[in-house]
Amino acid sequence: MTNIVLKAEKREKLGSLEAKKIKKAGKIPAVIYSKNGNVNLSIDSKEFEHEYFKGTSLSSVVELEVEGKKIKVIAHKVELDPVSDHPVHVDFFNCEETKEIKAQPKINFLNQDKSPGLKRGGFLNVTARKVAVVCENEKSVPAKIDVDVGAMQVGQKIRGNDLKLPDGVKLAKNGKFLVASITGRVSKTEENPAAAAAAAKDKK
Repeated sequence: MTNIVLKAEKREKLGSLEAKKIKKAGKIPAVIYSKNGNVNLSIDSKEFEHEYFKGTSLSSVVELEVEGKKIKVIAHKVELDPVSDHPVHVDFFNCEETKEIKAQPKINFLNQDKSPGLKRGGFLNVTARKVAVVCENEKSVPAKIDVDVGAMQVGQKIRGNDLKLPDGVKLAKNGKFLVASITGRVSKTEENPAAAAAAAKDKK
């Protein structure tokens, strides 16, 4: 469900000088990509940052209020300042013009405290913190994708195809990409439990 509403103003003038003026006024330049022509806007920086730093800005449908009209959009790309890491430009897609909605929900790793591999000193090597998906409609856009690592051993990997996606959601690309793995060294006794048992018996 749409629960984020941001006010926006149309921009008639473009260019770097105009962008600087907008930023000084406490706003962020933005654009809505549309089949009927792109719409250049400015949005309040504090309002957008409030949503952005929650970590769900690329997986939340937003209603932009523009000249009394509400347009449902989803952020496609957020450009950040290289020094402050604050948003300086936002690209939106118009949700009302497409049958499917592209989103990038974050990946949430569960039960790390129960993983045998992590308990033995392994390290959870995360290579994808977000995943590009295609959703049937705005109601099926997930805020996050949960991944249970509670049974993972050292050396095990999770790929895109292993993700459990909600109904109405599919991967936007081939699922062979690596999401995460548990890396680290496994002792010879851990690799061969029988040898470990024999060694323990010999010591008695």
